[in-house]
Amino acid sequence: MKPTYFINFMMGMYIFIFFAYLFGPLIVMSITAFNSAEFPSISPWECFSFRWFNEGKIAYDGQHLAGLLSDWRLHDGIISSLIIGAGVVSLSVPIGMAAAIVLTQVRSQLRDIYYSISIMPVLFPGVIIGISTVVLWDRIAGLGGDGFISDVGRNGIFLTILAQTCFISTYCFLIFVARLQRFDQTQEEAALDLGATQTQVFFKILVPYLMPAIASAAVIAFLFSFENYNTTVFSILSDQTLTTVIASKVRLGISPALSALALTIIALTIIAAVTYEILRRRSEKKYAQSQEIFVKEKAASGRINKEYKAGFKVPKGIVAILLVLVFATYGATQIVKNDLYGQSCIDAADQEKKSKFLEQLQTLESNELTEEELSGGSLGGTEDYGDIFGDPSLFQDFGGFD
Repeated sequence: MKPTYFINFMMGMYIFIFFAYLFGPLIVMSITAFNSAEFPSISPWECFSFRWFNEGKIAYDGQHLAGLLSDWRLHDGIISSLIIGAGVVSLSVPIGMAAAIVLTQVRSQLRDIYYSISIMPVLFPGVIIGISTVVLWDRIAGLGGDGFISDVGRNGIFLTILAQTCFISTYCFLIFVARLQRFDQTQEEAALDLGATQTQVFFKILVPYLMPAIASAAVIAFLFSFENYNTTVFSILSDQTLTTVIASKVRLGISPALSALALTIIALTIIAAVTYEILRRRSEKKYAQSQEIFVKEKAASGRINKEYKAGFKVPKGIVAILLVLVFATYGATQIVKNDLYGQSCIDAADQEKKSKFLEQLQTLESNELTEEELSGGSLGGTEDYGDIFGDPSLFQDFGGFD
């Protein structure tokens, strides 16, 4: 084997392990959303079901396990997260753009100091930002009495928007700085020399140039706001966002409804990314076709007008798509082969769990202790330790608490 083949093989193994480590947990969680079991798991597999995307189920012990559509706490958390994300975007993008524009106007001696101060909020822990925001606005609300300022200063959604904007606007600032570094300021000078005002230069020259950065900053700000937890958990007060709802649910036990939610978010993200890529490639193709038509019209030589047939190109992700199809086909075959789907399978599994639960209850009732067994004996009474505090020398050497 040649050294280059070995290097390529090791590089391929490294890439495979890297992506397996990165996307493996997401794939496993997505599969658990279709298992009818009360706890997210792949093995043992009970039945293929969409119950965790719908209303959930009533457990064998009478407890209602809510699904994705019936969990009102998740619904309220999603709505609050969307409101907070929209508020953070509306504040962070203008603040970041204004700070980046000011950076280009500051003298070179002060530019480093201004840049350091502008990115400083990223270095602060989110916990500190959340607590300091709550403390500051609590004092402001106290000075405002019982009016509008008091209500706003103790509103969890308003405080969370301000707290997240403190550091998310810095990420927007960095995006605009990277874009403005390639901006030719002679365009503004030429527009001003031709009689344009500063407002016209800003809206007709600078803003169109910054549109890609504005879109990128808005997406980044929304995503950072939507998934933030460290700052939100302190500033949200009595309200709840999606991340705080999920955190409170995880403390009580992981529900398959969270797997259904994760799969829904992953699917929406993939759909958005694929749609954007399709639109981008379509626009690039139209631009290339227009350029080709322009060249053909202006060309004098007939060689350029010659038609060339493009060869067939294998999509780069065809191997990944084939692997996904193979695994999905194998899983579906096993489910159908073992009859692990349908309402009959779900009813049988629930009936088996209910019978085991009743057996455990009957066992506990049959093992009920009598008064004599509770008062003493080998089953744990007060015979061995009942007079432990009656020893007069028990606290003789006790020196007290520090």
